[in-house]
Amino acid sequence: MNRKLQIFLVFLLLLIFSPALLCWAEVSISVSPIRVEQMGKPGDRGTDMISVTNRGSDPTRLKVSVEDWTLTKEGTPTFQKPGGASYSCASWIKVNPIDFRISPGQTREVRYTVTIPEGAPEGGYRAAIVFETVPDVVPGEKVRRLFVRGRVATILYAIVGTPVPQGHANSLKVEIKKDGADFTLTLQNTGKVHYRTKGTISANDSNGQQVFEVEIPNVPILPQSERQINIRYDKPIPKGKYTALAAVDIGVPELVGAEATFTVE
Repeated sequence: MNRKLQIFLVFLLLLIFSPALLCWAEVSISVSPIRVEQMGKPGDRGTDMISVTNRGSDPTRLKVSVEDWTLTKEGTPTFQKPGGASYSCASWIKVNPIDFRISPGQTREVRYTVTIPEGAPEGGYRAAIVFETVPDVVPGEKVRRLFVRGRVATILYAIVGTPVPQGHANSLKVEIKKDGADFTLTLQNTGKVHYRTKGTISANDSNGQQVFEVEIPNVPILPQSERQINIRYDKPIPKGKYTALAAVDIGVPELVGAEATFTVE
């Protein structure tokens, strides 16, 4: 390679990665609460606060927006702009302020108001109040640093009326491991309101004696959706034949259950 070209490339790399041109700041924003539930009837209006704390070492500018969100079958959240989805309550929410600066160590309160419209059908609705870091640009000043956007959200459920949770278990699968077992519980929400899981998976041997029990994680199951929950038992299981029983409390008197048999060779 031509020596002049080598010198030029080295100079170009130094220019690109020079600390004078790239500013890496420690950004750490937390919100509290991370989840809220508002209950009411059509026409009700309620106001509350979200605390936003800058735990980083640099001042940060935040933009606040309201978005729709849902969960994949595996439980991964996805966010999108409000678009009139049947479950959305984004249009019911007003936030103040919507753009502000926060200093290191500072906590600021963001007020939000939820107004349930007249005629809203009974059921469960949801939205997310999203806090996003944005460049804090001084007018007339050129941006000369690399900026990485970050987002954190408070999830909001709005429950209109008194809808009753409905659902059932679709399946319970077991995969034996050397150091335990992986359970996959699939639940179906057939109702109009979300519910959260609370329960256990117990394993009994061929004599009907309980060998172990593992707790089911507390996760949301959204209305009219299916959700897979992975539960890990991390202790070796003796050889034998077993029956696993999942019992889940979804907020009604009857438990939701699923059963599976498995053998440890």
